[in-house]
Parts: sequence; C-alpha cells; structure tokens
Amino acid sequence: MKSHHARRLSYFEKWALIGLLVGIIAGLSSMAVFYALRVVEYIFLVKGAGISLPVPIGEGGSVVFSYTALRPYLLPVFAATGAFISGILIRFSSSASGNGTDKTIEAFHYKHGKFDKLGWLVKLLASAFTIGTGGSAGREGPEAFISAGLSSNISGILKISPEDRRKIVAVALGAGIGTIFKSPIAGALLSAELLYRRDFEYEVIFPSLIASAIGYMIFGLAVGYGPIFGIYIYTFSVYQVPSFILLGLICGAFAILYVKSMLGFEHIFSKLRAPLAVRAAIGGLAVGIIGMMFPEIISVGYGWMNMIMLDKTYELVGLGLSPLLILILLPFLKILATSLTIGSGGSGGEFAPGIMIGGLVGSAFGVMLNLLSGGSSSLVPYAVIGMAALFGAAANAPISVMIMAIEMGGSIELLPPAMLASVVSYLIAWKFSLYHSQVTTRRDSPAHAQEYSIPLLSTIKVEDISIKNVFVNLDTPIKEAVLKMRSEGLASIPVIDSNGKFVGIVRLSDLNEAKVISEKVIRGTPYVRPESNLEQAWEALATSRSSWVPVVKDGKFVGIITVKEMLDGYEKFSKMQQA
Repeated sequence: MKSHHARRLSYFEKWALIGLLVGIIAGLSSMAVFYALRVVEYIFLVKGAGISLPVPIGEGGSVVFSYTALRPYLLPVFAATGAFISGILIRFSSSASGNGTDKTIEAFHYKHGKFDKLGWLVKLLASAFTIGTGGSAGREGPEAFISAGLSSNISGILKISPEDRRKIVAVALGAGIGTIFKSPIAGALLSAELLYRRDFEYEVIFPSLIASAIGYMIFGLAVGYGPIFGIYIYTFSVYQVPSFILLGLICGAFAILYVKSMLGFEHIFSKLRAPLAVRAAIGGLAVGIIGMMFPEIISVGYGWMNMIMLDKTYELVGLGLSPLLILILLPFLKILATSLTIGSGGSGGEFAPGIMIGGLVGSAFGVMLNLLSGGSSSLVPYAVIGMAALFGAAANAPISVMIMAIEMGGSIELLPPAMLASVVSYLIAWKFSLYHSQVTTRRDSPAHAQEYSIPLLSTIKVEDISIKNVFVNLDTPIKEAVLKMRSEGLASIPVIDSNGKFVGIVRLSDLNEAKVISEKVIRGTPYVRPESNLEQAWEALATSRSSWVPVVKDGKFVGIITVKEMLDGYEKFSKMQQA
C-alpha cells in the first residue's frame, strides 16, 4: 500500500496564505474599530452633546457642512467619562493603554510576537470610549494592536513558530494601519519600516502586499474605496520647490515638538499618584475643555482637515476667532490635546493626529504664502506634503508615511515635492521618535539577536588559553615516542625538526611498523597560530579528526591545544562575559 504524504508548501505559498489570513483579519477588525467609534460618537457627541462634526469625503462626508453645538458644556464631562471607562477597561489588559502602535512594535522585538489573549477586545472597547467621547487620538493605533493581537493569537492556535509569529505581527501591524487609512501600498511598506529607525524588516514585504490589499478590499466594501480626503488633481511648478523645502524644515521642527510633548506628558502623568482611570479622566477633562473652545481638535478630526483642504477655512469656529488665527493655533492645540489624551493613559493612536497636525501646519503655511504673494493657490499640496513630512519624521518612517499621505489625498502628482520635504524634515528630526520600542537597526533587535550575535568562540584567541608543550623530534627513538604518547593519552603527536620547526604529526598506530619516526610523518597537517581564535581551532580539529591541534608561529612549533583546554577556556570566558 502506497503512503501518501502531504506536499510541503513553498516559502511563497506559505506566506501568501498567511498574508491572505492576516488581510482578512485586518479588514474585519478595521470595520469593527470604525463602527465602534461611530456608535460611541453618535451616543455621546451627536445625541448627548448635540455636536455635529464634519466627515471626510472618503468616508461618506459632504462638501457642505455647518457646525452646530447644542450642549457643548457637556463635552468635558463626556470626554472625562469616556477616558475613565477606558481606564477601568484597561485594568483587564494593561497592554491596551496608550499608544497601540508602540505596544505592537514592542511585541515584535521583545515578546516573541505574543499578546494578551483578550488584549485586542479591551483595546477595541477602550479606544472606542476614549476617542468616541471626544479624546484626541487616532483609530489606526488601536487597529494595529487589534489586528496584530488577533493574528498572534491565531498563530498560537496554529502552532506557528515564534520567528514566524513575529513576522506575522509585523505584517498585521502594517496591514491594519494601511487598511483603516485606506492606503494599502503604504501599509505594506509600514510593516517593514515602522519597526526600526534606520532599517527594514524586508522579509515581511511580500505577505504585507497581500494582507494590505485584502484588508483594503474588505474594509472598502463598507466604507468605500476612494481616498479619505477625496481625489485632487494638482500640477506643481518647479518654482514652488523652495517653498516645499522650507515647509520640510518647519515640519521637522514641529515633529520634534510633537514627540517631546507626547513624551513629556507621559512623564508628567506617570508621576501622579492616582489610578490609571483617574489620570485618564483628568486628561479627558482637559481635552474636553479645549474642545469646547476649539472643536476642531476633538476625536480624529479628519473632517475638519478635509474642509481646510477644500479651501473652506471660513468654516473653522474656534472661539469665534479669525480663520487664519485659528489655523495657526490648531497645530499647537492638536499636539496639546493628543498629548493629554494618550499621555494620561487614554487608549488611542498617535498616527492620525500626527497626520492631521502635519496637514494643519502645511495648510497654515500655504495660507501665509498666499497672503504674502497675493496669490490664491490651493492648500491641497501644502496640506498633503505637510502630512508626509511631519509625521514621517516623527515616526521615523518617511517612505511609508509619504506614500500614505499621497494615497489619502489622491494626489500622485505631489510625490516628487513630498519626497524632498520628507527628506528635509527627517534630517532634522531623525533622532526623535514617538515609539519607545523602535530600535535603530535589525542588529539591535532581540528578534535578530541570534542572527547577528558574534559566537563566543570567535572572540577567544588561542594564546589566551593553556597551550601544552608536547612533541617529539625527528630523531626521537620509536620506543620513547610511544611511551610519551601513551603517558599523554594521545593517539598522535606533533613532530619537529632540529630547528624547532613544525614538520607534521605521527600516529601511534603507525609506529609499530616503523624503524624511525621520519618514515611515518604525516605532513601538511592543519594548524593554528597564537592569534587565531577558537572557532578556527575547532574547524582545524574537525578537518584533522583529532583531539588536539598544533599551534605554530612563523613556522616554529609553539605547542598544542586539546579539546579539554578549549572547553575550559570557553567556560572561563563565558563566565566572564555573563559577569
């Protein structure tokens, strides 16, 4: 009877299937995040506070909008309540607090890709209450965490290796963000770029392309496939290049401000001796108060950004100030509100606020240029380039964020100036990052420790361990040589000439048939030098199939090192390294 064996999947078949699975998870979880936020927002902000917020075109919004706020005084109450509920929920999974993207990066580098079993559910609910009640945060951080957490849990059920589980988490990270931003190309690149400050996890790009595409197609069934901010056709002039470079410089400075503010408020709130739920409520209350005066900063805020890009800055309502003054203030206020929300322990993402802050900085820059030049150029190019340059620098992911901004704005024509501005901004702010868990390169990641570690044997030199001075001369009598080899417990022994030069070796088994040693000398035997390392000595042992290896310097015999001496030396240096 013939035995039928299942054919092993090739590398590409395996990761294509994994990419498909992760893509389905990313698409469905993005829908869950999107609608959970909408439901909570409808209950608290729309029905409770009577606040109408603009919706971006790509999510079903309209170019016609009029802001209303029937009970704005309830906003601080609701924002504090939502943050408090979020803090209570996070008690069931502490990893669900704060910045979801950073927690996902941390899981990749330091936790073998593992997540709490129910962390994804806690993150979903906590983020819905934080953002849906007015907290200034993004939905992409929670989605990255949820998508990665679910993918990791399924990997555990399927008994997938820790190494592959890490890669799956990276794929889910990018696919989740790319899906909910409706920017699948950027999502595929984010999987590889966002883990490091100056490197790529290149192995995940192939499955990420599949996962991001599948996630986007599933999510688009519910939300639509158009870019979030609509489609803009824009042709830039080469004469505008200097202004784009200047915008890159400004965005670099704002990227540093954003990172420092986020880290600063995290530090401030960590010093408060109060439960997480109370700290989060304090942050929510402060954001709600700011939101009463400047409703543009609450929640995700993409609708307001879309209005500005459509040259409807006159729709801005902050404190009844002039639209220009509001636009200048908004980047600072959005940084403050986001720092309060996430820094206090609220659950949400820093990605969407960073994109919006960049868009606000770019838009304000464009308005100022129009005023100075007397022109009326569209704000779209400055907004899109601002998004790419500022958050690309703050996240240490200039390539993928640049692509994301282009996809969100539907303006492929802006890719060349966005590249210039992103490079300039990154050069200014590359030492700063929103993500504590990012490492500089693959070599610095615990996930690649084995791949890049230097074996201890290669760091120990032969001259640093005990070398035995055991040998016979060419003219040593056979009987004397046999006795010496037996007393040393050696099956062979090095042979030297009258000048102390290493000639070769002679085996004990060969001496029974010899009259003089020179008849049985085996020449060309592998040897090592005093400056050689133990890894090279071990290779010489394997080649000669012996228990010892000769040590020779400039042709002169120095001695031998045996397996015992090598093991003793390894143990000694290993203990020193651990100490």
